[in-house]
Amino acid sequence: MLITEKFHSIQGEGTLTGLPMYFIRTNLCNLRCSWCDTTYSFKGGIEESVVDLIEECSSTWENWICLTGGEPLLQKDSYEFVKSLTEKGKKVLIETGGSLDIDKFVSVPGSLIDMDVKTPSSGEQKSLKKRNLLLLRNEDYIKFVIQDETDFIYAIRFLKENTIKCGVIIQPAWGKDPAWLVERVLREKLNVRVMLQLHKIIYGERRGV
Repeated sequence: MLITEKFHSIQGEGTLTGLPMYFIRTNLCNLRCSWCDTTYSFKGGIEESVVDLIEECSSTWENWICLTGGEPLLQKDSYEFVKSLTEKGKKVLIETGGSLDIDKFVSVPGSLIDMDVKTPSSGEQKSLKKRNLLLLRNEDYIKFVIQDETDFIYAIRFLKENTIKCGVIIQPAWGKDPAWLVERVLREKLNVRVMLQLHKIIYGERRGV
């Protein structure tokens, strides 16, 4: 697997926010979101044996491993990585942009999927493979990153036009006023979670946290 970085931290986004995890950030991404905060994962990286990575992750003290990127599903060994670790008793959170098939991953007990639904401000709103919405389990979740009113209206329309059986997270783009977003969610009576990026609140915009 092509790896950008590995580190111990707490999860800063999504339904598992605050939980200690060991992060495996893979290299390469097929999308180019305008507000991406991990552009350093677009190139470079170090090739590591998936067998060695599985051994390393299975021996960490954290219960959870976060497989992120870049786009981790681009790695040909990502399924073996997830399946093997869950068989060894670890739980694996998979953070994906939603443009690639998740079929194999939803069949793995002990895995959890955080799938982006790209909003207009990202420039990648047409990238979503909508079939993935039908595959997500109740415990998985989708996430909208909201930068402005256009993004918010897009999210409302998306939720009305699609059957969503998993959790929904609305996250303000970093640096944007969260109070505005909370007020809009309440006004529209949306049963979603509004969540900030905890790791950035704690550490700022640093790598490896």
